[in-house]
Amino acid sequence: MKTKRHPGNHFRYAIALFFVLALSAAASVTARIDNPAVYRGEPVTLTLSATGNDIEFPPLRDIAGFPIQSRGTSRSLSIVNGHTTRTVEQRLVFTPDRNVTIPAFDITVDGRVEHTLPLHVRVLEPTAAPQGAPMRLLMKLEKDHAYVGEPVRLDLIFKIKPGTPLDDLKIAEPKFEDFWIKQLNAQPAKGVDKDGYITRTFSYLLFAQKSGDLTIPPIYANVGTRVKLSRGRGLFDDPFFSDPFFNSRLQYKKLYSNPATLHVEPLPQGLEVYGDFTLRAEVDKHKVAANKPVNLHIHIEGEGNVEDIAKFEPQMDDAVVYANDPKTESYIKNGKYFGTFDQTIAIIPDRNVTIPPLAFRYFDSRTKTVVTKHTPPFEIEVTGAAPRPSTLQSAAAPIVTAAASAPKNAPADGRIDRYEAAGIFAGGFVTGGLFLWLVGLWRKERPKKAKPETPLAKRIRAAKNDRELFDLLLPLKGTHPAVDDALEKLEANLYRGAKHTIDRKHLADALHDGDGPVEFI
Repeated sequence: MKTKRHPGNHFRYAIALFFVLALSAAASVTARIDNPAVYRGEPVTLTLSATGNDIEFPPLRDIAGFPIQSRGTSRSLSIVNGHTTRTVEQRLVFTPDRNVTIPAFDITVDGRVEHTLPLHVRVLEPTAAPQGAPMRLLMKLEKDHAYVGEPVRLDLIFKIKPGTPLDDLKIAEPKFEDFWIKQLNAQPAKGVDKDGYITRTFSYLLFAQKSGDLTIPPIYANVGTRVKLSRGRGLFDDPFFSDPFFNSRLQYKKLYSNPATLHVEPLPQGLEVYGDFTLRAEVDKHKVAANKPVNLHIHIEGEGNVEDIAKFEPQMDDAVVYANDPKTESYIKNGKYFGTFDQTIAIIPDRNVTIPPLAFRYFDSRTKTVVTKHTPPFEIEVTGAAPRPSTLQSAAAPIVTAAASAPKNAPADGRIDRYEAAGIFAGGFVTGGLFLWLVGLWRKERPKKAKPETPLAKRIRAAKNDRELFDLLLPLKGTHPAVDDALEKLEANLYRGAKHTIDRKHLADALHDGDGPVEFI
């Protein structure tokens, strides 16, 4: 026998379902992602949203173990029947490298702890479009073996069949771990290949920074085509806005290239520079007054990674050496990477010196051998130098110090009676203490006199320009913090175009008020 349901039951079920749906729709916290499936290396944006008057998000540092790369917060207010509610959204960006489940998060809203739902993200391996596809992106290396620091050309070729719709093309900027990258052409080279594809070629130079089998991951391009909007005749029904440009939008999809692998050999003997270079050095003078600088200029030019040439820092006896930071410049010529290296070293001798040869070692790209080039030695004559003290003594006439004769009434073995020694010590102690007390009393009562200005302070104030002040202070490098600070600012003004102002009065006072005035030797 069938049971007949009362019509009122359906009504009650409908009311219950309505309230369940209403409660679900009114949930005050949500979590959503911008894309449930991404290619490896693409970021995911997680948005946590909460509605209420007092909202507290969890303090997150990572999402499922992946660090948060950026975060942002937005707030909005709504007023319904005089009641104000606040909605806060927190956007978190992370980049997963595998399939991941985003866990539920606890968000406190108006004192209640509420929970979001878990979310799933699939990470796909990017694949290049196959031969015959309407659009393709190919990566080509000019060679598959290279040395550390050796430039290797990489061509990224976008290919499209004639007649395929294309309204915009954006090539992602290549960023590879363990490589330094330099773009060769500002505008892509255009052409047509043997298969009838129209091509655009973007070219780069790669410089491997370590050895081993290095994988270059796929590069992607954002390909945009215009799609129509379903808006009738157009925006505002105006014939002007019926134009396809205003009645459509660009829709993008990613087009991936193939990956590539480069086998990189280490340079021998721990070298870091690869190429073909010339070395030149010169000094601005061969005769100089004592404690005045001689400037040694080093110039290196050629094909290769000039950015990796190390700074020259020579060590010399009888001279103060101030090595400026080098300046490098690079340029592309006939698809090859050239550059220049320039460094100025200030040397301040206090007597005649020889600037020793400096060595520059690199791995020659032509001969595949280690090459060492040297700067020539430079003889510097110093006028007004203090004479060098003699340290030689005649072996035939050794210096002999005569022993003091024993005092009268002293014991035969030369020792002093212990009572006599105690008396001498006590008397000396009392006499010394009385002397120190009298000196302290005299200093306290003596009127203080202003310190006379030292010759160095006068020369600092009288320096006509930054160059003259720099040359004046350079021999004092390392003797006082104020000197080092002034030299650093002056060096930036003279060699790097800075505009630092040197307070000469403060500098002179600092040198005079320290542990005694600082002067030239």
